[in-house]
Amino acid sequence: MEPREIAAAARSFSAMARIVGPDPKAVKMRRHAFHLHQSGSTTLSASAVLLPPGALAEPPPPLLGRVCAAHGHTGGVALTSASLVEPFLVAEQRDSASEELQPRLLPETCLDVLVEHEELGNIIDGDSGAPQWLSAQLLAMVDVAASAESILSLLTHDGSVFGSSSWDVGWPLADVNQKQVENGVRSSLESNRKNAYAESIEPSMLAKSATRIAILGVSSLTSSNEIHINVSPAPQRGDSLLVVGSPFGILSPFHFFNSISVGAVANCLPPGAVRSSLLMADIHCLPGMEGAPVFDKNSCLVGMLMKPLRQRGSSIQVQLVITWDGICTAWSSNKLEGIEQASNDLLDDKNADSKMVESCAMDNYRRSVSISANHHNQYRIPASLKEAISSVVLVKVGDTSWASGIVLNKNGLILTNAHLLEPWRFGRTSPLGLQNEITSLTGEHVREVENKLLQSQECKMSNQDAVKHEAPLFNLGFKREKRISVRLDHGKRQTWCSASVVFISKGPLDVALLQLEMVAIELCAIRPEFICPTAGSSVYVVGHGLLGPRSGLCSSLSSGVVSKIVKIPSAQHSHLSSSLEAETMDTPVMLQTTAAVHPGASGGVLINSHGRMVGLITSNAKHGGGTTIPRLNFSIPCNSLEMVFKYSANEDSTILEQLDKPNELLSSVWALAQTPASLPFLSSSPGKSGEGKVLKFSKFLADQQEGEEENEKSRDSD
Repeated sequence: MEPREIAAAARSFSAMARIVGPDPKAVKMRRHAFHLHQSGSTTLSASAVLLPPGALAEPPPPLLGRVCAAHGHTGGVALTSASLVEPFLVAEQRDSASEELQPRLLPETCLDVLVEHEELGNIIDGDSGAPQWLSAQLLAMVDVAASAESILSLLTHDGSVFGSSSWDVGWPLADVNQKQVENGVRSSLESNRKNAYAESIEPSMLAKSATRIAILGVSSLTSSNEIHINVSPAPQRGDSLLVVGSPFGILSPFHFFNSISVGAVANCLPPGAVRSSLLMADIHCLPGMEGAPVFDKNSCLVGMLMKPLRQRGSSIQVQLVITWDGICTAWSSNKLEGIEQASNDLLDDKNADSKMVESCAMDNYRRSVSISANHHNQYRIPASLKEAISSVVLVKVGDTSWASGIVLNKNGLILTNAHLLEPWRFGRTSPLGLQNEITSLTGEHVREVENKLLQSQECKMSNQDAVKHEAPLFNLGFKREKRISVRLDHGKRQTWCSASVVFISKGPLDVALLQLEMVAIELCAIRPEFICPTAGSSVYVVGHGLLGPRSGLCSSLSSGVVSKIVKIPSAQHSHLSSSLEAETMDTPVMLQTTAAVHPGASGGVLINSHGRMVGLITSNAKHGGGTTIPRLNFSIPCNSLEMVFKYSANEDSTILEQLDKPNELLSSVWALAQTPASLPFLSSSPGKSGEGKVLKFSKFLADQQEGEEENEKSRDSD
């Protein structure tokens, strides 16, 4: 299905939830990226999954039936993020920060949902019209335990040494809003700040809070026999995703209600599980879209969007999705019994026959999911794309650093970047660390003990004002005798193998080759495509970015397009045959893409929609002050790596000697520096020899970073 067709069907199950409540001291917007505050009341909004009665084509989750029965509710329901309603719970429930099966809102608090006109067929007459607000009630707030466990594994995999994580969950704009709130009412926020701080430093609390959902009852939304929704089978990396949400919804529903965003599954958690409870998604979302329904390319429900995982002190963030399977199967029989016990205060006990029917609900759901998975297997991602993903490996040196690599042949030859083995090369840093200081991903100076963790380091250009490449590096003073390990991922199985260095390029191209010392399993070698992709072509990045080996995750995937192809005259490219006509042929030497590249993905693969390798991921750009620009990155095209693939085929080491030849033009291209004056058609504009186009761009990035830092200082001083 085309995105427009998916979106048309998805809008019937998408809504925007709004809550308005008393807030005389203006503190309810804490940790929210946006809000409205007027006359002592605060309004918040989030997106929601809308489920009219009978909307699901398969048996509904048992918990939904129990919750509705406990409240005597017979209408539709909406699922959203619990963070929307938590600020307006009564004090004793708000302070407990846990799930509530009988939640109580503050007096004078109003809750409603905005739905598309098509969903109002049983309420109002007419063929068309504007969306309408429907009154809602809060039925329950429930923790999705399986998804919380997956998030906890991400939050703690790199922070166990220090007792806290370098990762957080939430929108970056929420930090600014938090400071504004605190600066305005410092005396009244003391207890709230303590609670927020405790939540932010305690990973288990943060994981539960991030995956807690609110179940809303919408009584006026009655059964519709015309529209049904299927649940997506087990998602896989590379599967297409579409989200329908309302970013900044309450600020202007007219502009933002039920906006569309598309992307793909980047990774699945828990690693190696048959059915996932949490997805990492390569998709662009904004504050207010948490709670939005997520659909696959067949308009089947995948799950619910949540706030992103983001790295503290940086702009890096990863969007997360709670799968529908995680929502349903995480609710155990003990929790169902707890809901039934709580409902006794509201309703008479059910008879034995009713209890017997409900006790079978979970089994029916699981059986239905299994049938659905078999029915939709024909829609899986192409086998060629799966094979390409399997060819990406994780490379680790010692106990401190990691990167990505690509399997070139069945004998265990691995392609990666040279700067991973010799970080002082390519103008990034000196062997003694004299030119630049080591920094962590957060931009803070790495303490001596922190070097024991698997961290990425910054690669800086010699020109301090220039755009800087960023890639994971080894510690300065790297010694060859350090053990090199390579992890192979085959489904649930992860196999570690020792490797040795075969080749490190001394020329302008950032390439190196490793050889597995023993190959115990059959390898999946990458298939190269030597025809350069055209600008605008769809591409995927596959690599081990961000989280590294401690997380246990397989490689992650991001999608985008080729945004720019940098070419040089063939006569300037020493690897080409001398028979080529220099006057009529240009040679691609660098690919720029919009697919997100994070530290750790260096040495990963850039593949086309047919699963063929079109480039080797080498670096991405960053502001002069250190902020990464994930969607501005650089890859070596396969035609520049032809000698590497020839060596892979016949292992003639003399072939690799051509990669060691110096090339001034190629070096300047990869240094993002001015091109030599001998090439006037590539050099800077006349009369401005001291400041080329690249340096203008670099200066702009540096100025942008300085402006951000000044704004940060002014906020801190308020």
